[in-house]
Amino acid sequence: MKRILLLISMICFSLSFACTAQNQAEKSLKIEWDLVENKLFEPYSHQAKFIIENQSEEAIQPGWKLYFNSVFFDLNAQLKSPDYEIKHLAGDFFVLTSSESVGLIPVGEKLEIEYLSRNPHFKNSHAPDGLIFTLADGSIASNLRYQKHEMSVWDLEKYAAGSPLPVPTPAILFSQNESLKELSIEEIPPFIPTPRSWTRQGEAIQVTQAGLAVVGDKVFAETATYLTKQIKAHYNPDVDRAEKPVQIRISRKEGFPSEGYSLEIRDRRVLILASDEIGAFYGVQSFLALQSPDFWDGLSNQLTLPQISISDHPAYSYRGFFLDVGRNFMPKDEIFRLLDLMALYKLNIFHFHLANDEGWRLEVKALPELTEYASQRGFSENESDFLWPFYASGVEKGQSPGSGFYTQEEFREILLYAAERKIEVIPEIGFPAHSRAAIKAMEKRYERFNHLGEIEKSEEFRLIDPNDNSPYLSAQNFRDNTICVCRESVYKFFETVVSEIKAVYEDAGLSLKTFHTGGDEVPHGVWENSPLCEQFLKENKSMSKAGLGDYFRSRIGYFLKREGIQQAGWEEIGQKLEDGEVIPNPDFSDRSWQLFAWNAVAGWGGEDMAYRLANAGYPVVISSSANYYFDLSSSWDPRDRGHTWSGVTSLFNTWQTVPGKFYLSHDETVEGKPWDWEVAEQSFEKLTEKGKENILGIQGQIWTETVKSPEMLESYLLPRFLALAERAWVGDPDWSEATTTREKLENRKLEWNIFVNQVGQIEIPKLEKINEGYQITISPPGLRLREGMVYANTELPGLIIRFTMDGSEPTAESSLYSEPIPFSEKLRFRAFTKSGQGSHVSWLED
Repeated sequence: MKRILLLISMICFSLSFACTAQNQAEKSLKIEWDLVENKLFEPYSHQAKFIIENQSEEAIQPGWKLYFNSVFFDLNAQLKSPDYEIKHLAGDFFVLTSSESVGLIPVGEKLEIEYLSRNPHFKNSHAPDGLIFTLADGSIASNLRYQKHEMSVWDLEKYAAGSPLPVPTPAILFSQNESLKELSIEEIPPFIPTPRSWTRQGEAIQVTQAGLAVVGDKVFAETATYLTKQIKAHYNPDVDRAEKPVQIRISRKEGFPSEGYSLEIRDRRVLILASDEIGAFYGVQSFLALQSPDFWDGLSNQLTLPQISISDHPAYSYRGFFLDVGRNFMPKDEIFRLLDLMALYKLNIFHFHLANDEGWRLEVKALPELTEYASQRGFSENESDFLWPFYASGVEKGQSPGSGFYTQEEFREILLYAAERKIEVIPEIGFPAHSRAAIKAMEKRYERFNHLGEIEKSEEFRLIDPNDNSPYLSAQNFRDNTICVCRESVYKFFETVVSEIKAVYEDAGLSLKTFHTGGDEVPHGVWENSPLCEQFLKENKSMSKAGLGDYFRSRIGYFLKREGIQQAGWEEIGQKLEDGEVIPNPDFSDRSWQLFAWNAVAGWGGEDMAYRLANAGYPVVISSSANYYFDLSSSWDPRDRGHTWSGVTSLFNTWQTVPGKFYLSHDETVEGKPWDWEVAEQSFEKLTEKGKENILGIQGQIWTETVKSPEMLESYLLPRFLALAERAWVGDPDWSEATTTREKLENRKLEWNIFVNQVGQIEIPKLEKINEGYQITISPPGLRLREGMVYANTELPGLIIRFTMDGSEPTAESSLYSEPIPFSEKLRFRAFTKSGQGSHVSWLED
């Protein structure tokens, strides 16, 4: 469990990069953040305060500044005292200053600064972070200690009184888990995603000293080689030639659906049949999925041969996973680990988001400023040498996930690693919004060549109209993140970037089939006051300001088409605003733009947009924020990290989705109010037969604003990633076919019980061994007090519950829960995997 233990180092980073300072003997500056009041119902707000304590031997002089990060902060927060000001700089970056009259902080004194922010405070991780304290002379206080006072679930319950927020207290969790029961292995499907059909044909054979041969038809040579490599990496027996060998044959047979296969294991013979290479590969993945956890734990002398027959194929051709590395960077080796997960769970599209407002992550040799400048984050007053430290990136550039990029050679390695696992990589560089990093980099290029007197060269790739003072604010609170689509150099920039990316694919022996152009969240008001756009419109009288976005999309689309590349984008590139309503744009529905329908917040009215776009003629990937955004918190527990803007996305929320009847995919709105299936069905646009053909599949997403390390990334993904894989491969669940709501709910409960047994008993033990172990989020135990006794249960059968009786946090060595325990205020419970990964602590309040 080496990988899992690395999570400890992450904690240090999250404490405002102050761990080194905390270990020093001198502790001169302490800052606390304390929540004073929290309103979780309209009108939403919270009150909090910074407490700055001078523990040094010298007074802190007026002129100091306190910089901090918070995605969840009112841009116009009101301070209790007019002597202080909080100024929004950009994105999640703010600065707190004081007037000269109150700025002095004497030795040993505390300064309390209270503010009101018009938004609720749901999560401990939403508190200000990344604190940087500068002194009057501009130097940075290096020995800053920062402490955030955190909420418990009981605190949240108090704040939420009177609101519909479903607070996951231990009692609520117990009720949710109460219907679950542990099933025998024979009652559980053999792996996730569940195959179409399977028949067990006797006891599994454990092979320990047998030789092994992999034989494949010539057309499946790549897959046979892949399987051989996997077996050699994990199976190393001391071969006894007297023992009957294992033979694995991979053969071609006509008649299977696309990507379909059959797998049969009889005695020591394994036969995989498929009509295409990808089907054969998934047959191999299923064989590997049948192996015990010990097989994956380094070199083993054991191979498991379940006597089983499987016939299988996917419901959707597009089974995707999206990763944003623009906001926080993830190293190449972590991408490899994610691609291994995708292959094992039969996802076939890796949507790779390589740039955003906060960072550019891919080398473009013609434009070195993109990585020399825009791939780095750190602290400076004016972003002269790198971007600001968004998302608590810290003072020094290169010292956090805020900095980093892939060389073209590293990107080529990623492409080849994915191709070996039958995964297509779709790169995304988003335009015209979400482009601040590129804009800033090209301004550095402009300044450099302008200084050298090379005026023409300085303008060659410039992305803005420098005289445009259009007032706008993006969804992520940037005022300068959108390129000027009226500028010719913008198109040269786009074509240069795409051409270099295409060349990397070709160098790897691959084709760039699809390029994702972003296109989402273009701020209202962009280009309104642009002189370049005024001139452009004078020269193109048939166009209007309202049509500039469509002009841009259309023009880059023609370039991609000439290059033989499919254009893709978020749902906005296929929408338009008509009479105040967002509707599918018929003007581009015949261009085969591939749209990703994401903005499906439950209760906001856009839940059926995927269907409306598909019916209008667009190929659509369902990417619902309410179900498939894994940067959303997995629960309302304030200790769980992540966003809440689209509600929360639990394992159940992802598993319960019904792509073909999406109105069945919710039980509650984002506010926690009941979701009525019958009412929703009436309001949803029905999929036409052509619309059904246009639903390509589904995709899970993770945006990385709140993700600070590879280990944290994995904990956000797992186990929810398993529910995504299940739904992408299996399609609509059986329970959704029942006639009445009551029957649907009863059948859903039975199928959910089977799935959580698969997760808890089969998949988690494997995931803790594969690649030295993945970090997995475990739900806390549910608790119930009955007649003076405390009962405990878990969401996932197969987990272990441990407890302490002295108020201390249980560890993997604490007492094992096996029966109800007499109540005590000091009782503490945690759920654990067999390898020792633990949940948050649960306890009952008197």
